[in-house]
Amino acid sequence: MLLEAFVWPVSAVMKMWQWLLAQVLGVSPDTAWVLSIVLLVITVRAILVPFNWSTYRSTRMMLMMRPEQERLEKRYGDSTDPEDVAAHDEALKELNKDYGYNPMTGCIPPLVQIPFILGLYRLLMWMSVPENGRTDSNIGLLTPEDTASFLDASFMGVPLPAYVSMSAEQFSALGTTSEDVRVVAIPLLIFALAFTTVNTFVSQLRSRTHLDWNATVSRNVYTWMWSMLVIIPVVLGFVGMTGLIPVALLLYWFLGNLWTLSQSVIIWYMLVKKYPLREEHKEQIHTSRTKVLGEKREEKRAKMNATHSWRRRRLSALVRPATIPQVSRDIKAEKEAMKAERKNAKAEQKSLKKARDKVRSDNRKAEMEKRRDERKRQKEGSSAGLDSSENAESPENHDQME
Repeated sequence: MLLEAFVWPVSAVMKMWQWLLAQVLGVSPDTAWVLSIVLLVITVRAILVPFNWSTYRSTRMMLMMRPEQERLEKRYGDSTDPEDVAAHDEALKELNKDYGYNPMTGCIPPLVQIPFILGLYRLLMWMSVPENGRTDSNIGLLTPEDTASFLDASFMGVPLPAYVSMSAEQFSALGTTSEDVRVVAIPLLIFALAFTTVNTFVSQLRSRTHLDWNATVSRNVYTWMWSMLVIIPVVLGFVGMTGLIPVALLLYWFLGNLWTLSQSVIIWYMLVKKYPLREEHKEQIHTSRTKVLGEKREEKRAKMNATHSWRRRRLSALVRPATIPQVSRDIKAEKEAMKAERKNAKAEQKSLKKARDKVRSDNRKAEMEKRRDERKRQKEGSSAGLDSSENAESPENHDQME
């Protein structure tokens, strides 16, 4: 139901372009509908450009601030003293202000963009696939007549609702053949897959520069996304060839990814020019990446060495069966010790975070109490002043004064 609400503004844009092209400029219906898809993608994505700029800028500012944030962490990060915690929070607040960074800036734009992009996809899906059962009712501001006209339109001689996996009867009903549809649909699919893959690759390059290597979640997502470079084209290619993906949606998919790639490259270039990295940023990125990757390699090497050692000791124990129980107990104890060490390290970090969060909570409560007392004193002072004024102006006081 919520998704349908976002179809309305998107359908209004498409109807406007189709009417302007067909009725005002006299463009043929086929060309008008194809161009309306192109202009619809351009219009919606252009409206969202400021939000994309905001997201990219937010990421860049996080990178620019990181050396100073690390210095603050080294100074205050392990302290649970209320004054140090308050000073740390105040310093971070001032740092964010100096760089014009708001932590919420990076979260809000995607929440705004996603519904409109899904609305754009849903609109074309409803219009171009008669099986969805939407041809007898309005789709946003588009009437059944508009939908029927859209379904009769074609791109390069191929009906917009045609897709590769249709049956022979469906091809015949649309007045086309499987060969004709493949000639148009497959190149569109290939271009769409190519731009999707390049988009992911460019996004990974940008992430590599801006990634906080000390953040485990961000690092894992970054690593996982590299595998998507292989998985995404395969999955989407399979869906495009066997699923219900009409020519109209392939055209939208290709145009959307072309726009995203161009936008990403342009905005990234503008941000690099406007906010160039200093030597301390480059050094911080290199040091952080080298340190984290080195620690991970050492951890992996230690784990492999331990595994090999356990394997050799088990094999050696086979020669002297009487030692097998003791060897098993020793290996089990070593595994538990390693597990306990990792658990203790995580527990220490969690305990420190919990302690600092409690201090922050206490500081906020103390600040709220202080403000409450201040307002109470101001209110009492105002009441006392008002009472004094009323007493001074009363007739009895006036006679006494005379």
